[in-house]
Amino acid sequence: MELLPLRLVWAALAVAAWLLLCWYCLGRKALRPASRSAIGSEWLIGYASQSGAARAIAERLDAACRERQLPSMLMPLNGVTPAMLANHSRALFVVSTYGEGEAPDNGAGFLQRAGSQRPDLSHLHYALLALGDRNYADFCGFGRRVERWLDQAGATAALESGTVDRMEPGALEHWHRRVAAWTGLPLESTPSGAAMTQWTLLDRFQLNPGSPGNAAWLIRLAPAGALPEWQAGDLARVQIGAIQRTYSIASLPEDGVLELIVRQVTDADGRLGQGSGWLCRHAEPGSVVNIQLQSNPGFHLPDSAAPSILIGAGTGLAGLRSLLRRRQHLARQDTWLIFGERCQVHDVWLADELDAWVAREQLVLDRCFSRAGDQSAYAQHRLREKADELRLWVDQGASIHVCGRLAGVGRETHRVLQEVLSAEQWRALEEQQRYRRDLY
Repeated sequence: MELLPLRLVWAALAVAAWLLLCWYCLGRKALRPASRSAIGSEWLIGYASQSGAARAIAERLDAACRERQLPSMLMPLNGVTPAMLANHSRALFVVSTYGEGEAPDNGAGFLQRAGSQRPDLSHLHYALLALGDRNYADFCGFGRRVERWLDQAGATAALESGTVDRMEPGALEHWHRRVAAWTGLPLESTPSGAAMTQWTLLDRFQLNPGSPGNAAWLIRLAPAGALPEWQAGDLARVQIGAIQRTYSIASLPEDGVLELIVRQVTDADGRLGQGSGWLCRHAEPGSVVNIQLQSNPGFHLPDSAAPSILIGAGTGLAGLRSLLRRRQHLARQDTWLIFGERCQVHDVWLADELDAWVAREQLVLDRCFSRAGDQSAYAQHRLREKADELRLWVDQGASIHVCGRLAGVGRETHRVLQEVLSAEQWRALEEQQRYRRDLY
């Protein structure tokens, strides 16, 4: 075989070396973090919201950006990644905490995924507002954990982070003034939702006469003026004297009245709770009370016509009942309610209504009673017993709504769901926002 001319060999080697150099440079460029000049001017606005309050504030910040024609990106904290933060120089965070330091469902995944990562965020300047309740020991605990992670990643707090106790208006206004001064955004006032309106107590009746538990009442109220709009899953903030109490709404605007399910609270000395005492015992029909309706988008029904699994205990039936009634209006039949209470004799709440839906095959109903002898069960026990059915419903696209006390049905149901559902099913629930909770 004739050997190649020497000049062709050298030419081939030169081409190969050039290609190798190109590959090396392009590869290094792909691995290199974005340069400071490449970081966008877009505002990143992240929120973690369980009842909708933090989301409403974040949406208002986003609207202020658009009013000033500033590019912005609004998303739940679960959608924010370290890589995304690395491509922004300015960020605003509104982060709620509920219960003993619990993260909202649309924010819990952020630290679970990013907590062990330490990206270089030295270019990022941020402001953070933490919402919480001082009645709990770990006040604003999740917001503080997010703040620590940002600081450890090198981000700079442009403002001292704000902490707000139960949406206190003065603290909210103070944080908004400081953010307005830093950003130049038009944030002169701080509306916290719909205005307070007057409502008249129509009547009330006890749902559980003779129950070993505290009395639970269905409270019916009518507006002093035109009936406002709300959605199934929304909340009512009731002003009684100097205190405010928030309750899940148990009715729809189509019902013509606002209905609440309230448990009578009694302290160790036998004194009635301020809010429940007035609603359940002291107020006479015709009494007037101020109420602010609060949107709770994280507990609304999904837009799809897929099945719904509703799980709750005690007064958690209120929020589930509004969802049930909405599904009845939409003529959707694939609804499964798992509801727990104490005593089978005295705690069959709203029996006429629920049993009528069962008779019309519009509802699958599992009642669970914790004081039923050998048949005692809680809602989470029924979930484990019917794990195969649960998995089938989830695979068919069902959403899961849980309403009740965080320390009871909230945590226990979450634990059982994690045990019986696969990782793929959990991922689908999270990505499609089909797991929704209203816990207190």
